[in-house]
Amino acid sequence: MPTFHDPLADAAEASEALRGLAHASRVFDNPADTYTVFGDLVAGVRSLRQVLDQLAAAHLAHRDRAHHDDGDHLAGAQSALAAADNLHQACTLLDQVHDRLSAAFSHSGRIAWHPEPASDRVAAREQTASRLDGLPVTTTQAGRLTLTVWPDTPLGEHQRYAYRITDVATRQELEGRDLFTGAGAPVDPDRALSELAGFLTAAGDARQYALDHPGNTPENEGLFPAWVADAARENADPLTVLSELAEHDPPEPEPEPVEWRWISVVFLQGSEADEVLDLIDAEGVDAAIEHLKGFDYGDETTQAALENGYVYDEPPTGARDQVVNDGGYALTYNPFAGDVGLLREHSTPPQDALDESGVVSAREATAGIGALEHTSAPAPRAEKAEAPRTGPPRAGARRAPDASWFTHPDIAAAKQARGLSR
Repeated sequence: MPTFHDPLADAAEASEALRGLAHASRVFDNPADTYTVFGDLVAGVRSLRQVLDQLAAAHLAHRDRAHHDDGDHLAGAQSALAAADNLHQACTLLDQVHDRLSAAFSHSGRIAWHPEPASDRVAAREQTASRLDGLPVTTTQAGRLTLTVWPDTPLGEHQRYAYRITDVATRQELEGRDLFTGAGAPVDPDRALSELAGFLTAAGDARQYALDHPGNTPENEGLFPAWVADAARENADPLTVLSELAEHDPPEPEPEPVEWRWISVVFLQGSEADEVLDLIDAEGVDAAIEHLKGFDYGDETTQAALENGYVYDEPPTGARDQVVNDGGYALTYNPFAGDVGLLREHSTPPQDALDESGVVSAREATAGIGALEHTSAPAPRAEKAEAPRTGPPRAGARRAPDASWFTHPDIAAAKQARGLSR
């Protein structure tokens, strides 16, 4: 209940009331009830506008007491003035909200909602029963309560579920279609069943609290009719176990690590670089990036950069280079040195496990054990492609290894002197 004198308590209660209204207004069984809600909302917006105005007045009236955490009074007073200014702007926007809401209220007041024919209710129930034949219906037992859920028509990005709660002892039954999952969540009746059990557990706890504390209104009172809350209270243990299933989802597999590098697309110097530098001065770096993207030939550029060693952990830069990142590309340029370069992000998937099925130990190899004739000679290495850039590469390039990856230069020279084949 409002205190009318404690703004902290009344603000907290207003927040809870709006949260409850947001939950309760998801489905209107009687559309005529919207008119009453309209009237309360119009009054609420009017009161909210007054609250914001009074908050602004409080900041202005007490700005002589405003300080920042470091004790700066001038900065604190400026923050108080800024807060009051923003609150006044919010009041102006709320005036527009009030006008729109009042107009909608007026239009809604002209509607005469006719009652739903009894025959339509019977037909709707039969239609629901027929729909269940082809839908993934999930049913479980929680004590003496039978819970059934099935997917219903989505509402925006939220998947909606219909449900039925049956008390097998009293044969009472409740149906609803106001059970929702998060935005974009896949259809998962098992998860919806656990969520329904969670709401029932909350209703049962609220009912028990009301019995233990007469005169107090618990937070979740009114989620379900009284007989459902009583049944949930009496079957709290199985409902709690069922509701906890939604809190223990199986962990998603961790994605395989992907190593990101930068490959060189083009590096220009001299007159070619001057043209791009002039373009940067005239139209900006975005135009320069779009121009240099014309040098990117996809896989061909990637292969050439890998073979020539133009691969970097970070975009290589000099002392006075400037770097601009844009959509997976990095533009580097230096007007003083007269060079321009464009790099592209490249992902390197984790290396596959080595196939050691044909590997023999050193002892077996020297002893002549093992079918060496089954091993094939390595294919000759292709000649390196021409680099898609002019001028020398920047410092810090990661050169691709030669054909003999693990051979020290001195060892290679010795092998060649002895006449050994590589």
